[in-house]
Amino acid sequence: MKSLNVVFLGQAGSGKGTQAAILKKIFSLWEIDTGTVLRELVKKPDYFGEKIEKVMAQGKLVPLWLAVYCWLDLLMNVPEDKGIILEGSPRQLEEAKILEEVLNWFGRKNFRAIYLKISDKEVLKRLLARRLCSQCKKEYSLILTPGLTQCSICGGKLIKRADDNPKAIKNRIEFFKKNTLPVINYFRKKKILIEVDGERPIEEISKEIIKKIKKDKKGK
Repeated sequence: MKSLNVVFLGQAGSGKGTQAAILKKIFSLWEIDTGTVLRELVKKPDYFGEKIEKVMAQGKLVPLWLAVYCWLDLLMNVPEDKGIILEGSPRQLEEAKILEEVLNWFGRKNFRAIYLKISDKEVLKRLLARRLCSQCKKEYSLILTPGLTQCSICGGKLIKRADDNPKAIKNRIEFFKKNTLPVINYFRKKKILIEVDGERPIEEISKEIIKKIKKDKKGK
């Protein structure tokens, strides 16, 4: 099987990061997380970092050129024989087409898009309960770990992400429907989309995803 290349699609809080981490281990994939790159840029004490932080805090999307730069810069350093897993991109149709062109150019044609489908109500519930370690940046859910205040890994204080507020969440939901659903439909028409119900236990979701990927492999 040629190296597997996967993108995770879904609303904020749908569990993309969790499932990406599982898949990364199973198939030995190289992780590319656009969101992590952007959050690192935010840390820079300059106008650029402040600008990105302001946009993200409002639940808005950074410019297309910046999103492409984030994942392209990382992709160019991935060994040829290593598959990739992309989380956080593409979020709009133009970016999806650019990504498809780049992957084809690099000869990465074994490509799958995984869509974790959850309701707007579930998005709001999950994001309002999401916490981030102020030191190591590990994410937690107060739904799964009620009352947790410190990171179980490094002991850092748990905080809310700046963009996990009702107004910003609403903006992200609206953006998803307007811009990311067309991406999902685009990959569906190309018959490379794997769609799963994201409102089930983590283990059930990962088993279904792995089963469908392996089934695609046998069908090739």
